[in-house]
Parts: sequence; structure tokens; C-alpha cells
Amino acid sequence: MKYYPVFLDLRERSCVVFGGGRVAERKALSLLEAGANVTVVSPSLTPKLLELSSSGKITHLAKTFEDEDIAGAYIAIAATGSPQVNAEIGRLCRKKQVLVNVAAPPDESSFIVPSVVDRGALLIAISTSGESPALAKKIRMELDKMFGPEYDLFLQRMSALRGRLMAQQKDEGERSRIFQAVVDSDVLDLLRQGRLHEADILIAELSGMKMK
Repeated sequence: MKYYPVFLDLRERSCVVFGGGRVAERKALSLLEAGANVTVVSPSLTPKLLELSSSGKITHLAKTFEDEDIAGAYIAIAATGSPQVNAEIGRLCRKKQVLVNVAAPPDESSFIVPSVVDRGALLIAISTSGESPALAKKIRMELDKMFGPEYDLFLQRMSALRGRLMAQQKDEGERSRIFQAVVDSDVLDLLRQGRLHEADILIAELSGMKMK
């Protein structure tokens, strides 16, 4: 295994993106979605990044890369238009033990960003360890068809059920039995068909608890 797969909690973490083009924009948006505090270092920005800066959603430093820009960063993204600058950022980050993803050349990265199927709490990450992003994209598109929005609805209900069971059911074995019964039931199919009320009734029957 070339890479260690992991999901990071970036909420309120300081993350810096070097570059102001389309790749940097995509990276910055994904970091924002994860709840990170994002700083973009670039002399110029795409219209979308400029909008985010104007609204205060990101911090913009209108300048080129300098060593001190990575100070305090939890994650850095090197996505400038210069492979040489990107490589320099990558080397410095590794030296300073800052996690870094380098758009090009990717070999300077300490981590790579997978292709992701996002269904709320359900995240399915696909990686080919950088060998074939095209194949990762193909697999993501296939999984995107297999796992629809019903999985997000299901996990919302499982979260609510877990909270009630943890508070009211002290028997861990019984909690596990109920969780498995719901997972093995027709709840997902009912949600897929838009029969939300029926799904909630079934969860209540299987768990002995009313769903709010």
C-alpha cells in the first residue's frame, strides 16, 4: 500500500492554497466545504475566488509565495502555474512537517486528494495512488450511480437513532442488534422510493423507538 488512507477533520484548521487559478479554486472550495479556514496566496484570483475573498469566506494575500506563508498551516496546497514554485513549496512543507498536496509535479506531495462520492455523512474515496486519475474518475462515476441521495437520508436517521439508543438503551449488544436490523431492512429501499414516512415507521418498529 503506497498511501495510508485517512479522513481528516479540518474544521477551524488553517489551510493555505498557493495559486489563484482554476485548480486552486477547486482546492479552496473543497477545503471550505470541510470547514477549514482558508488562505489563498496569489497575485491574482479567479472570479469565484475573488468573490469568496470579498465576502470574507477566504483570506487573500495578494503576493507570490514566501517561506513564512506556511507558518501555522495544517495543510498546504501548491497549485501555482509554475511547477518549479510548486516543487519548492512541496519541499519546504515536508521540511517543516506541513502536509502538502502539489498539483504539479505530484511526486512532491506528502498526500494526494482522492476522487470522492459525497453523500453527506457517507464519503467514498477512490484513489489509484496517482497512477491513473482517469480511472479513479471512471470508478467515481460508477459509484455515483450506485449510491444515491437515499444514503444521506438513511445516515441522518441512523444518527438520530444512535443518539436515542445511546441515551436509553444501556445494553451494547442490543444496540448493535438494532443497528444491524435497520441496516439489513428495507429502509434504504423505502427512502430510495421517496417513501420517507414508511421508512420512519419501519425504523420505529425495529428499534422500539419513535423517530422525530
